[in-house]
Amino acid sequence: MRYGSRAPGEPPFLGVPAGAQTELLALVAEVAARVGVARPDAVLLTGFGLIRSWASRRRRLLLVGLPLLQCLTVDEVRALVAHELAVVNHRRAHLVVRLRMLHEETVDPLAMVPSPRAEAIARVTRDFAAALERTADQAASSASGLHTAARAVVKADLAAFEFADLAFDVEEQVWQRTSAGVQDLHAGWREAVRSGAVVATLDDDTRLGLMARHPSLAGAIASLSPAHVALRVADSLELGPLPPDQERELARHVLRRDNGQWVTFAAAPGADRPGWLDRQARAVTEQVATLLRRPPLGPAEVVEVLLTRLDELVAANWSAQPEPPAEPEELDGTPSAVVVAEAALTALGWRRVHPAAAGVLVSPDGEQHNLTLLVRAALDTPAALAVLLELLSRDQRPT
Repeated sequence: MRYGSRAPGEPPFLGVPAGAQTELLALVAEVAARVGVARPDAVLLTGFGLIRSWASRRRRLLLVGLPLLQCLTVDEVRALVAHELAVVNHRRAHLVVRLRMLHEETVDPLAMVPSPRAEAIARVTRDFAAALERTADQAASSASGLHTAARAVVKADLAAFEFADLAFDVEEQVWQRTSAGVQDLHAGWREAVRSGAVVATLDDDTRLGLMARHPSLAGAIASLSPAHVALRVADSLELGPLPPDQERELARHVLRRDNGQWVTFAAAPGADRPGWLDRQARAVTEQVATLLRRPPLGPAEVVEVLLTRLDELVAANWSAQPEPPAEPEELDGTPSAVVVAEAALTALGWRRVHPAAAGVLVSPDGEQHNLTLLVRAALDTPAALAVLLELLSRDQRPT
């Protein structure tokens, strides 16, 4: 995602005043009093999936990402607010913030090969960054408890990734058809979370990376199970309605183009049956045909091959390459199976419960399935696989 450049002395993320969000402002004030730090001079809502403090010589800001408010509990938000208020609880907060950003830039695992200068900066700032993080982690634990603070930092990291992924997909799909931005992007994210379409996974690399960044929380992070890091709307902070201009501005924060035109999910053409699903499903079906040396009998056979013969499928299609392609038709069996299943069912009249809720479909008769969860279960249990294959083998065409 392209966040755009900011002038010197301005926060690195865009924000809009959160003055109408009385519950959020009350929480920030309560947290500041609870952990004994100064209140920020202003609280801003941002469209990005983060909660982040920033400071200049004259003011301290707290930027609170709407995506996190929509899928973290109140206690988890409280922990993240405390963490960030502790970062700027210094007489020269602007210098602390700049050193923090400088350190993070030099140790960013996604950065290019570090230069000797970047490595030197990382060495010089390492002790400072570790001490700052310990203080901030302690504030988070004081505000909500050790285990809640651990859940908060993990879920915030997962939610930021999942939201960016959804925003990228939406922007690409809708822009290509309409040259418009999706105004209710964040409402769509909330509905995707509510329906169970957002299934975040805490992999080992992410867990270890967060444990290294938050050593005071490492033990609690290590013990987190998949159930602990599930994103949900229940118990989230009560938010006031967003006026249309603010809704658009928050969406503008994360979209890759500065849109002059806007469209809602409900008004976007084909939003409940994305055209890219059919294209990806056809590509995967052709790959399965290469393995079988004949056209598959239907989507059920394609899905069965994806879930039970993935290694053979890769070998048949990319015998000369160490890895399959990494773009839309990427052959990770689980997401490919979801794409094939969703394309097959939408062709038969099923529709997403919300255009942003990929894989959560409802039939014309009201039957509902979360294909992502069903496919994951089918990888582990024959009974779930049988349910999935039966679903894709039905004659459900509308009469």
